[in-house]
Amino acid sequence: MCKNLKHLSNIFFLLIFVFFIKNANSADVNIAEDTNTQQTLQASSTLTIKSGFALQNVAVDRIVKGYNPEIDNATVVVEENATLEGKANTIYVRETSGFTLTNSGSVIGNGSKVLNLRDTQNPTITNNEGATISGTYNVIVQQSTATEDATGLTITNHGTIKAVGSTSERAIYIYQSGGELAEDATIKNSSTGNIYNTQNSPTIAIDTSSTLTNSGTIENRYSPSSKSIQVVGNNNTVTLKDGGKVIGVIDSDGTGNKLRIQHGAGQSYYYETEGTFDLEDLDGNVIVEGSAGSVGQGGNEILDEQLGHKSINLRKSIAKFKRSEQYSNQNDTWSEIFSSFERRQGKKKTLRLEHNNLRAGANIIQPGQNLNHLFSVETGRQEFSKDHNIDRISISGGFISDEKQTKLNSKIETFFVWGVTLNKSDRRILTNTTTSGFLDIDDQYFSYDALYGGKFLNNMIPDFSYSLGYGLTPNHEESEYYKWQKKEFLNASVALSDEYLILSDDKSKLYFSWLTDYREVIAENVQEFKVNNVFAEYDPHEDLSREITVTAGIDYEFQPQENSLFSINLDGLYSSQQTYGAQAKLYYKSLF
Repeated sequence: MCKNLKHLSNIFFLLIFVFFIKNANSADVNIAEDTNTQQTLQASSTLTIKSGFALQNVAVDRIVKGYNPEIDNATVVVEENATLEGKANTIYVRETSGFTLTNSGSVIGNGSKVLNLRDTQNPTITNNEGATISGTYNVIVQQSTATEDATGLTITNHGTIKAVGSTSERAIYIYQSGGELAEDATIKNSSTGNIYNTQNSPTIAIDTSSTLTNSGTIENRYSPSSKSIQVVGNNNTVTLKDGGKVIGVIDSDGTGNKLRIQHGAGQSYYYETEGTFDLEDLDGNVIVEGSAGSVGQGGNEILDEQLGHKSINLRKSIAKFKRSEQYSNQNDTWSEIFSSFERRQGKKKTLRLEHNNLRAGANIIQPGQNLNHLFSVETGRQEFSKDHNIDRISISGGFISDEKQTKLNSKIETFFVWGVTLNKSDRRILTNTTTSGFLDIDDQYFSYDALYGGKFLNNMIPDFSYSLGYGLTPNHEESEYYKWQKKEFLNASVALSDEYLILSDDKSKLYFSWLTDYREVIAENVQEFKVNNVFAEYDPHEDLSREITVTAGIDYEFQPQENSLFSINLDGLYSSQQTYGAQAKLYYKSLF
């Protein structure tokens, strides 16, 4: 009995000894002083370089190392203001699974490879904002040899990953040798992330069935004509998001590779590519093959709406003129100045582009026998949400007929106006062909329009009016990449409106007016254009071809003396295109 108890006690103490040895081998290690001693990783343990300290020896390869499954799930943490630096293969992890590096400080290599993940599965690298992983050769490398596949690498970068120096090559390099695949990598470069190299090698190279998503900056600082992204194998997806920048050629050497663009509706871009990509713009913009290019359609898509609002402005001014002393007495010229602000909200589904529209101008009418001559001048700026502005100067001329009696117990008046507009466009595009990742391009061209309309006036019911509008923009081309073919359209509108005198005394009057207008494009050609001489076309969504607009406002007239009259008109506007705005008009009777 005693012998058995002694035997059991020996087994018990042996198990306790093994337990402590195992835990001693897997204990976490904290570097809380400057040291140059090489560290060997243990399974499921964490090596931490504490803030303010360094594990640093530029003469030693593999200053942090670990091999084979015995170090599965090992973790290295470099805290903020901490440094991990070695010669080559600063961190060398081989034939293992689940390795993790979280860097908030600096990881530096002074030879071949900073982080060598040879034949590893599912390693995770997180480089936090403000942190740096840098080397003089390839920086983060996952190599698949004949031993086994290298799979599942995840890199999330919020800081800087860079390959610098005379021998620097790739910042991230995932590749196969010996016949095994290097696949299923996931690389995400956030808006604060910067990944770059300084020599004529790809900045990032990925192999097979992997994804690369960029919202920050990926740049080949050697030259924009060098490769920034090289997709070596098959079935990879590269997604360029938000305002992220890529500098350098995007290359596909395999098949089934996808290039996805998600810079926002209306954002213009041009990316030079090599090889074959399946292209898609995730915001619905027209994307043009050849390389990968798209251009915001704001300059032409908005013309129909612009002409419709011009028609409303003129009809309201004509109504004011018809109740003026100048019209009644057929004497002095009538004129008013106006300014307006409109904002249209965007809608991704229909590619309705968000923009602000600021305008100022003057309407001048000279009374005459049977016909009243109209002259209008206007200047304005459209500011689109995606780095595109158009400045316009427009001159219009025409006539307004006197009222004529109809058989329907109402009167009718008509007008006709013809105009020419000088358009000056400035556009900033995203591109991988410049060292900045941007390119500023400009364009200058004329466009032409004509408006014909009529109005039935009846004292018993609201006035009914109609108009037909025609617009023409001839061929023109921007300073880089984009060429536009002739654009024509014809629209029609009908409206109900009325005006009420709600206050009147010897020196002042106050009017309230409203107008409801329905406009629709009844004919137009598809907008044809070219991106770097590759043909494309844009057919606007049918929802953009119609609009209901409601305006309401007050008009206050003040006559301080017999030969002078001052008035101010304030109008609000809202439309089914989610355009809202305000307009102010000023009038002063002069003695010329």
